[in-house]
Amino acid sequence: MSQDERPALEDLLGAKHRWYHVVDLAPGVTTPGWIDLRPHVGGPQLPASLQGQRALDVGTFDGFWAFELERRGAEVIGIDVDQIPPPDTPQSRWAEVQAELDGAVPGTGFELLRRWFGSSAERRSVNVYELTPEAVGGPVDLVFIGAMLLHLRDPVRALEQARAVLRPGGRLVLFEPIDRKLSKRSEPLARLMIGSTIWTWWYANRACLTDWVKAAGFTDVEDLGTRDVVDSTGNKQRHLTLHARA
Repeated sequence: MSQDERPALEDLLGAKHRWYHVVDLAPGVTTPGWIDLRPHVGGPQLPASLQGQRALDVGTFDGFWAFELERRGAEVIGIDVDQIPPPDTPQSRWAEVQAELDGAVPGTGFELLRRWFGSSAERRSVNVYELTPEAVGGPVDLVFIGAMLLHLRDPVRALEQARAVLRPGGRLVLFEPIDRKLSKRSEPLARLMIGSTIWTWWYANRACLTDWVKAAGFTDVEDLGTRDVVDSTGNKQRHLTLHARA
């Protein structure tokens, strides 16, 4: 099969891959996945048209949001890391991560979906802490970050690098889980989670996520409300939408 040949549906669904995103493939047919964001595509309040703009999807995984940005007209770059275990994994948890991933190849889902959709979206292996305009082919007009900051040791540093790739006045869109109980308090707080899970460092409250964005140098920060997203295990995560300008 050539690099751009459309895969057969049975090959796509039969690939050795741990699907993260539920994605529509054909009427009544979807990828399996841990999270179904289809009912929440309006949650981040993305611009209806991104025609003529470049957009960056940070932590793209299977590319749900990258392909959505492309559907709205953007030229899209998705970034993620190919390193296993991921760079922010504590050394004490490496064996657990490797066992859970069980030989999966990062980028498999994105590449299969790119070929299935005939998409021109591009995925690059880039550590967010090393994100520069050069790493993604030049500055972008919009950076989207969805459910990614909670997995990082240093969310503010990641946001600083995201700001560095935006054109002046460019838009940041966040759709990030927040801690519901801590969000009842007005002061910025975050719960350290890495002792109990191999994937999550921080659960920030609403005020903390907002302050991370401001600390990274963004302006015109807008809180556009929350949505509750339920994963395949029945766990409910409250996602906050923030927009800001570089």
